[in-house]
Amino acid sequence: MYEGPLADELFLIGHDQYTGKARVGDSVLDTGLAGAILGELALANRIFVDDDTQVFVNEQRPSGDRVTDTAVREMLKQRVVHPVRSWVEYLRDSARELIAPRLLNVGLLEQVSSRGMLKQVVRYPARDRMNALAPEVRLRYMMGHPADLDEKTALLGCLVRAAGLDFVLGGATGREIREGLEQMSMLLKPNLRALMVGVDAAIAQLSLRGRR
Repeated sequence: MYEGPLADELFLIGHDQYTGKARVGDSVLDTGLAGAILGELALANRIFVDDDTQVFVNEQRPSGDRVTDTAVREMLKQRVVHPVRSWVEYLRDSARELIAPRLLNVGLLEQVSSRGMLKQVVRYPARDRMNALAPEVRLRYMMGHPADLDEKTALLGCLVRAAGLDFVLGGATGREIREGLEQMSMLLKPNLRALMVGVDAAIAQLSLRGRR
């Protein structure tokens, strides 16, 4: 079964396998995906997030991965440090375009473009539905087997909760699923918890903006 980079797995959970459409609002999903890119960097110890959610680069050398190397390159252009919220708000506009090629290249998704009334619409239906479903299946399993939970899957669960994608997991009441995902944060190291504070803040700001 497929197990890929964190952002790829959130991308798969965030899109309907059949239609290829985002399962939540574009801005919310893109914010979550940007947070997942930072999560990949934090898990690899290429960045560190302090208690104030400020992001520091630990490793400047490129890894050969276009997604994470692009994010680090943008960080190194800055003369001052910025918090997680600022980085996810900056990266979200390009997050999907950065992540999608990794999934297209391994044959999990296909890209379908069509012309909408106001803009070009891009969808990502699954080509390999079994493996495209793997992150969702693993996350659902881990909710019932917390002793087997690893840090990457715990962070994935926190991002799924933050993006409002908990409804895709099924198998329990909405409240039980949300509580299960919230408990996953207890496994995270302090820097990853701080990362999630920044992601949650960015998504909360989207909600506030929508009410105006």
